[in-house]
Amino acid sequence: MIQEIFGNRVRDLRNSKMYSQIEFSQLSGIDRTQISKIEKGKLNVTLETIEKISGALNIEIKNLMDLTNVKKMRPFVKWAGGKTQILNKICELMPKEYENYFEPFVGGGALFLYLAPEKAYINDSNSELVCVYNCFKDSNMYIKLLNKLEEHEENHNEEYYYKIRALDRADDFKRLSMYERAARMIYLNKACYNGLYRVNSNGYFNVPSARKSKVNTYDRDNMLLLRNYFSNRDINVSNTDFEEAVKPAKEGDFVYFDPPYDTLDDKDTFTSYSKDSFGKETQARLARVYKELSNRGVKVMLSNHNTKYINKLYAGFNITIIKAKRMINSKAEGRGEVEEVIITNY
Repeated sequence: MIQEIFGNRVRDLRNSKMYSQIEFSQLSGIDRTQISKIEKGKLNVTLETIEKISGALNIEIKNLMDLTNVKKMRPFVKWAGGKTQILNKICELMPKEYENYFEPFVGGGALFLYLAPEKAYINDSNSELVCVYNCFKDSNMYIKLLNKLEEHEENHNEEYYYKIRALDRADDFKRLSMYERAARMIYLNKACYNGLYRVNSNGYFNVPSARKSKVNTYDRDNMLLLRNYFSNRDINVSNTDFEEAVKPAKEGDFVYFDPPYDTLDDKDTFTSYSKDSFGKETQARLARVYKELSNRGVKVMLSNHNTKYINKLYAGFNITIIKAKRMINSKAEGRGEVEEVIITNY
């Protein structure tokens, strides 16, 4: 069992570096056939082999042997614009090496949680979502969060849903504890219609109930992985403007921008993650920040819709067009395949 777990760990780390088995063999000095056996869990490795593997992957031996996160963490909420379906394409276009990881529009964190970087700066404009991430950093808050989620599950019904939804209308809402706001956010996401997290211009959550008789708010194994990861890594969490969030980024760091998308020419596009709008002017400001980071030697990647406006803003950079499925929309006909772009400066 340990050989299999270690083999999965080596394979995942090799894939995250985008190394083929042949390339990895050349870097490590280990025969390709031996690498294949290691990754399949059919070979009991020596200390010398472990040292070669850690060197080729540029990872400390203690981190290579950290097998607690072999099971991949998953997003704890359904989130508009989530990247789970196109993770492989994004990983193909990522730089092979970088220092610190930055994601100023982290959302559900599909890419961030898949990569599980040693040091990261994550940010989001949604303060309730940020409360959840901060709960993973604190053992006391984490336990209270799970207890509160179980309380929501036990009390769930239509009347209870709308009672919890209305809490953000109260003047003292922001005085609620961090774990209470975090649990409310997850509960509403799991119990609302189509998993659509949306707020109105006043910042009030306004999605109707999905009319579920029972709601499961979390997966215990996944939550434990998240807690272990946040407690053993250097993860900085913030709730600020994206421009402020990337100020610490320096040469050699990697920034991934996944902002609310530009509106398609012929379709309405959902961008109401928070009460602050994200229109053409903000897209232009983001492009300016992208260029400033590029000039500082930061490796930058950005996702967006494939529109004329976005192509104009990022003219001169590497633009890759991909197909993606839009899974969250209040109308079924609004879901389907759309063209997106992944833009890099490297």
